[in-house]
Amino acid sequence: MQPSKESESSDEDPMDDLDDLLDDDLAEGNSGTSSGGVAVGDGATDSDTTTAGDAASGEGRIGVSGRWFSAKAFALALAVVAVATFLVGAIPLVGGAIGSVGGVFVAAFVFGAISSSRRYVETGLAGALAGAGTAVTSVLGVGFLPIGLDYLGQWGPSLLAIGGGLGLAVALLGHYLGRDLRAGLTADLGA
Repeated sequence: MQPSKESESSDEDPMDDLDDLLDDDLAEGNSGTSSGGVAVGDGATDSDTTTAGDAASGEGRIGVSGRWFSAKAFALALAVVAVATFLVGAIPLVGGAIGSVGGVFVAAFVFGAISSSRRYVETGLAGALAGAGTAVTSVLGVGFLPIGLDYLGQWGPSLLAIGGGLGLAVALLGHYLGRDLRAGLTADLGA
């Protein structure tokens, strides 16, 4: 006699059950099936083998190629955001703080449109770092350096919080709109 699913889930963390459901949904979306997977043999489905294969390969939620946070995706997002922030900030009439915010938005939009999976955490973190870095460097670049350092000493944490928060919000909005564009372009047209 096999134990029921309810008795298994009461011993574990409730978030594990939610994670299992999300894994099943994600595996269904990747395989293109809507009935819970195709039978592979001995009662296992392709979603069961995908999950078991991920666990066997060492792929976790956080890591180099994690599901929740991927270091590779973060490095790519940070590079795209840094380059776009510099390029848009270098435009003569748009440069400065507005150009940097525009660069973060453009980079997050492009990253969301070209990435095959949702990477909000990585893009948001890259945008927050770019926003905070831009706030600090804009203060240091204005006027005489000792005055800028004094101002940064007094208002540094506030500048980091405001710049980081603005960068985070703009990056998340840009990534969302880029993902929305990708979904609209790749969706099937129904009659």
